[in-house]
Amino acid sequence: MIHLRIEPPGGPPVDATLETAEVLIGRSPSAGLMLADLSVSRQHARLVNQGGVWQIAALSATNPTFLNEQPVSGSTEVKAGDVLRFGQTTVRVLDETARAIPVAPAGPAPDDRQAARLRILNDIHRALAAPISLADLLALILERCFEVLNPEEGVVMLRSPNGEFVQAASRKRAGLGGDVVVSRSVVEEVAAKGRSALVLDAAVDERFSGSESLIMSGVRGVLAAPLSDAEGTMGMIALVSRLSVRPFTQQDLDMLESLAAAAALRVRNVALAEEAAARKVLERELALAHDMQMSMLPRRMPERPEVDLAAALEPARSVGGDLYDFVLDGDRLWFIVGDVAGKGVGAALYMAVAKTLFRASIQGTDELADVVRRINRQLCADNEQVIFVTAVMGHLSLSTGEVALTDAGHNPALRLARAGGLSDADIPKCMALGVLEGTDYEAGHFALSPGETLILYTDGATDARNPAGELFGDARLHAAIAAGTGRRPADVINGVLGAIDAFSAGAPPEDDVTLLALTYRGGTS
Repeated sequence: MIHLRIEPPGGPPVDATLETAEVLIGRSPSAGLMLADLSVSRQHARLVNQGGVWQIAALSATNPTFLNEQPVSGSTEVKAGDVLRFGQTTVRVLDETARAIPVAPAGPAPDDRQAARLRILNDIHRALAAPISLADLLALILERCFEVLNPEEGVVMLRSPNGEFVQAASRKRAGLGGDVVVSRSVVEEVAAKGRSALVLDAAVDERFSGSESLIMSGVRGVLAAPLSDAEGTMGMIALVSRLSVRPFTQQDLDMLESLAAAAALRVRNVALAEEAAARKVLERELALAHDMQMSMLPRRMPERPEVDLAAALEPARSVGGDLYDFVLDGDRLWFIVGDVAGKGVGAALYMAVAKTLFRASIQGTDELADVVRRINRQLCADNEQVIFVTAVMGHLSLSTGEVALTDAGHNPALRLARAGGLSDADIPKCMALGVLEGTDYEAGHFALSPGETLILYTDGATDARNPAGELFGDARLHAAIAAGTGRRPADVINGVLGAIDAFSAGAPPEDDVTLLALTYRGGTS
């Protein structure tokens, strides 16, 4: 064996003992003695033991090997006390006495470092058992990594909901500026493939030789381990150093892998706990939004002897985009059933706008078509997202039963005769509201006979599905409505909703369901 003291440029010395009869020296990762020095060739020199005598042989034609500051030509004997130089790296040949001379430490002694590593793992395990936020947990992991592994920079990356790995925490040695950047090639190698990486010199490591960003940043040493559990890889920890810092070792990687394994489960659990807490807040807000939306619907049906009216709205989510409303204006009963494109909070907000415009646009004896045009014009204004509303809107003359009705891209209104028989209301089909500002709207006119019922609905009724994926459809809806012949509007609606529930058999609703039924009793003298 031969004992060497390696003094890299700008870095602390490191002792090494070579126990093989032939050792390749160079910058290549396959070298027996790898030197992280850009001025060293990949295969710079070779040490060979022949009959108990060590000899050095120069291999590089461009970068000479020096023995005691003299260039080596051929094979030359080396012995204790000799000084070799490869590029800017000095290698001293030591005897047993020289090896006993303490080297100025670059960090904790090996035994101290091992104790520190055990302490760190213990600290991490203790932290995992205590309540801690995800941000604090990641900061703690990096803090402990810096204490024992002594990198210049560190980063924790986590998988985002869209599958990309994004930076969740970072740390830099004091005095270093700029952002902590991890090469995409490192992320691909570690996070995407789920395997650790120990890079002694990124400039010569074949895995990252094509990563210009990594090499141009000056990073040479990389230590990275995935954060993985039974569900897969959720992220990674990466530590990087330059030539001025001691090179990472396999023992360092073992330590990082142990730390990552200990942290992975907690990272997953803390993230899930924070998501659950955020979800509870959102659920409370959605519940409040649901209550507010329901409070915007008419609370009492009009108490007029000429008409019997009932309506129901069942959102598919906490809040939805369906609406219904009615307004008594002298002899006229105005009404609307609408469906905002989309679902959720955005649709609910637009529903509130549409409902407000409906009430604000009714002006005395105005014709229905004029009212619809005003609503459409307002919905088109500043509608950059092109959200539209399908609706059936109209009014009933309480004294005569005359109905004016406009269909703005909606499901057809239905007429249920007193003696039975269901038919579509014969009115023109027009464009949905909020699509084109200059759209002209027409109204259809017909009269309801005493005892006849007008029914409006949204497509959530026909689009309901059962567990097999089959649609409720028009035929089942018509049958459920016809089954309510001779019954009050509230009973008709309850019968339809019951039929939909029975058909769905617990399958989640596809869309909001809204129904409005209006029975004309006849004018009063």
